[in-house]
Amino acid sequence: MKRSCMRCGKELHPGTLGYVVEIKTYADFDGVLIEPEGDIAGELEAMLKKVEKMGPDEAEKDIYEEFWLLLCRSCRDRFVDEAKHPWEGPFKIPGSSEPFMH
Repeated sequence: MKRSCMRCGKELHPGTLGYVVEIKTYADFDGVLIEPEGDIAGELEAMLKKVEKMGPDEAEKDIYEEFWLLLCRSCRDRFVDEAKHPWEGPFKIPGSSEPFMH
C-alpha cells in the first residue's frame, strides 16, 4: 500500500513514520441570541429556506466537520508550529505566486 504526505507529496516508504492529524471544526456559541427586529416568523421562514437550499451535507458542514491528514515529519512539524503560533501571520505557501493562504 503506497502512502504519501498529503501536503508535500513525499512518499512514505514502508516502515517509516507518518503522522496522522485529526481535525474537527464545529460552530461555537457564545450564549448571545440576537433577536430579529422585524417579523420573527418571517425571519424563521427565511432561515429554513436557506437551510433547505443548502442541502443536508452543506448545512452539516456549516456546523461540524472532521477530517484527517497524513503528513511526513517535516510537514507535521510545520503544521504544529503554525497551529500553535497563529498570531505570527497567515500561512505561507512555498512555490506559489500568492505569498499567503487566507
